[in-house]
Amino acid sequence: MRLTLAGIILIFAGFLLLFASTFTSVQPSNTTVGGVILIGPVPIIFGKGYSGDLIPLMIIGIIFTIIALVFFFGSILLLRRPRDGT
Repeated sequence: MRLTLAGIILIFAGFLLLFASTFTSVQPSNTTVGGVILIGPVPIIFGKGYSGDLIPLMIIGIIFTIIALVFFFGSILLLRRPRDGT
């Protein structure tokens, strides 16, 4: 229970730090922003800026999707395996 609460607090602290960092920029810069959200095995890739910088995000999304599918189908195969009831 304590680790779950600590994880939730860390996630919210990360969101707050990212939100606060948007206001600290004094000069307009030429940066690229992007991210990957996994909903089940489907990656949602978003970003703004030079499209060449978003290609690594797409690769990461594909890799995470493959890992999620391997775990999903692996768990199905593990649960369908006949068990010896002796």
